[in-house]
Amino acid sequence: MKEKNLELLLVSGIRFVAAAGYLRYLTNWAEPFGGEVLIFPRNEPSIFLARTAERALVVKKFLDLQAIAGSTAADAAAVLKKMRCSRVGLCGLKTMLAEFYVQLTTALPDVEFVDASSILDEARWIKSQEELTWVKKSADLTDIAFQEFSRLVDTGRSESDVFNEVESIVKQRGAENTYFMMSADPKPLAKFLDLAFGTYKRGDLIIFNAEISGPGGYFTQLERTLSIGPASKQAEAAYSVCVKALEAGTALLRPGQTARSVYRAIRASIENGGYKMGLHPGHSQGLDIFERPAIDEKEEAQLEAGMIIVLHPHVLLPEGGGVWIGETFLVTNDGPYALHKSSRELKVIDVSRTPRGQ
Repeated sequence: MKEKNLELLLVSGIRFVAAAGYLRYLTNWAEPFGGEVLIFPRNEPSIFLARTAERALVVKKFLDLQAIAGSTAADAAAVLKKMRCSRVGLCGLKTMLAEFYVQLTTALPDVEFVDASSILDEARWIKSQEELTWVKKSADLTDIAFQEFSRLVDTGRSESDVFNEVESIVKQRGAENTYFMMSADPKPLAKFLDLAFGTYKRGDLIIFNAEISGPGGYFTQLERTLSIGPASKQAEAAYSVCVKALEAGTALLRPGQTARSVYRAIRASIENGGYKMGLHPGHSQGLDIFERPAIDEKEEAQLEAGMIIVLHPHVLLPEGGGVWIGETFLVTNDGPYALHKSSRELKVIDVSRTPRGQ
C-alpha cells in the first residue's frame, strides 16, 4: 500500500464462489451478503460495513472487528469522507457491483480510486502452512467426490440425482461449498448443475468436475473423463493427448517458471498431438475458485514455492464435444506435488454391474 501511495483499501465481497476471497482473506467472514465491504486503512483499525445492524453485531462478536451497519455506497462514502482520504485502492473491482462503484465515485469526486486488487492477489499467492492444511483437507474431499460419483453413476440415473447425492456425501464429510460441472453425452459439453437434465446411457462420455472447499474455505479442483461402457478409439486417443498435456504442464510447475510457459507447454502438447485446445488450461485457487496467477498467455507472473495451481487441459473432439483431465498441485522447491490420489485413467463404468438398489 505504501509503495502505491494508498491510504487505505476498500475491499468488497459478494456471496459467490469466485468473489468472496478478498474479504474473507482479511476477515475470515465467509458469508458476505449484498456487497458488504471492509475499509482497511494503512495505519488505523479496519472497519467492516455490514448490511444490517444484526450482521454488524455478529461480526463484532465472532470476528472481533469494528463493524457498523450499512454497506451501501453512501455508507462507504460517509466513512471515507470522515477519514479525509485522497487516494483509495479498490480490491475486487472485477466483481464489485457497478451501481456501488458509480455511486461511490460520484459521491467522492475529489478522491482518486485505483484498482489495487493485485496487492491482495500477490499476498494470497503463497499459502501458509495453516492454509495448506485446509487445502489438503479439501483435496481429500474432492477425491471422495470422484470416488462416490464413480460408484453412483449408472445407466438410467439422472445427472442431477447423482450430483446431488455426491454433494450430500461431501457436505456430511465437512465440505463448505461445492461447484460441479458435468456432461452425459457421446459429444460431451461441460455444463453446470442447473442444466443437469440428462440421463446417463450406454455410450456416454462423462465429464466430471468438482471444485470443493473444505472446512477452512479453500478450494481444490479435480476433473476426470469417464465412459459408460467401452470408450471409442477416438475418445481414448484424445484422452491420451489430454493426459500428456497435463504431464507437460506439470513438469514446469517449479519456482522461476512463468505461468505463461506452463500455458504454452500445455497448448503445444495438445496441438502436437493433432488436436485443438478447448477451455483455458488452469489457474491458481484458494478462497476463490479463480485466483491469480492464471495459466494464460497474458500472465507474466513467475511461479513460487507455496503456490496452489490447478491444471485442467481440455481437448476438443473432431466430432464435437471434448475430454479433459485436471487436478490441483502445490508448487515446491523440489517441483510439483500432486494433491489428489484419484487415478488418471479414462474410467469405464461397467454397464453389466448390478444396478443400485438390487
